[in-house]
Amino acid sequence: MAIASTTPWLRALADEPTDERSIHFFETQIRPILADNCYACHSQTADKTRAGLRVDSLAGLMSGGDSGPAIEPGDPDSSLLIQAVQYDGFEMPPSGKLPQPSIEALRTWVSMGAPWPAASDDSNSGSLDRGEGPPPFDLNARKDSHWAWQPIVDPALPAINTTDWPTQPLDQFVLAPLEQNRLLPAPPIDRRGLIRRLAFDLTGLPPTIDEVDRFLNDNSPDAFSRLVDHFLVSPSFAERWARHWLDLVRYAETRGHEFDFDAPGAFQYRDYVTRAFQEDVPYGQFVIEQVAGDLLDPPRFSSGTEINES
Repeated sequence: MAIASTTPWLRALADEPTDERSIHFFETQIRPILADNCYACHSQTADKTRAGLRVDSLAGLMSGGDSGPAIEPGDPDSSLLIQAVQYDGFEMPPSGKLPQPSIEALRTWVSMGAPWPAASDDSNSGSLDRGEGPPPFDLNARKDSHWAWQPIVDPALPAINTTDWPTQPLDQFVLAPLEQNRLLPAPPIDRRGLIRRLAFDLTGLPPTIDEVDRFLNDNSPDAFSRLVDHFLVSPSFAERWARHWLDLVRYAETRGHEFDFDAPGAFQYRDYVTRAFQEDVPYGQFVIEQVAGDLLDPPRFSSGTEINES
């Protein structure tokens, strides 16, 4: 990123920097140069940190990478970062040399002592944001903050204006934010649309003509409940939802490298997972079978095929 300032202005800033001006200079001129040209290969967000160098923190620049420290604060001529952008021994970025104003900005920044914003949690001590990676994982703190671990409560129903729309308490939680944003709820779907939505949700497939006809002609109060049960016991339900687990464990039927050889017998695991969903195996049992199924006594047998699933 080229900077609009002239070289004399940069020199004046380097000669008489203040904390506020130097940090403003870093944020408006230096960080954009690093982010636009370096972060893709040399940051915490890079797929792979090249040459062991990170430039998204002062600590990363000071410790450097395979070739040593990237900067020597106050001495741009001895800083590998400056040599690299000047194509003096190193050539970075490899896509093309930076514009001269950007190089001059980097030289000025190093000459100023490489000012870096203080970390928000260290503002009292004046220490720098060294970007040393994420904080340690604290399971108890994570549990205290994550919604899934919170105790179950019975929340108060939100206030609504259209009192004749909800058919159950849950509907009020849907309607309240709609009204806050001056939106109207969608009209009720007809029965043909209802069975189509349900079929796609549970099986990933459209309903058959016979299934549609049976539902349209079923006027009993529990027609929809029985339709749900019908799709839940369908083999298509098990096949659809087993795919989510297979994706999680990276199931594949080939090796996946350049020759892409087949993985003989992989389909047996796929079929095992599908049968487990079909038979509604409890999650705990399902996991135990995959971790130590050969140690289970007695093993679990499939009810439909008498296959030893453990």
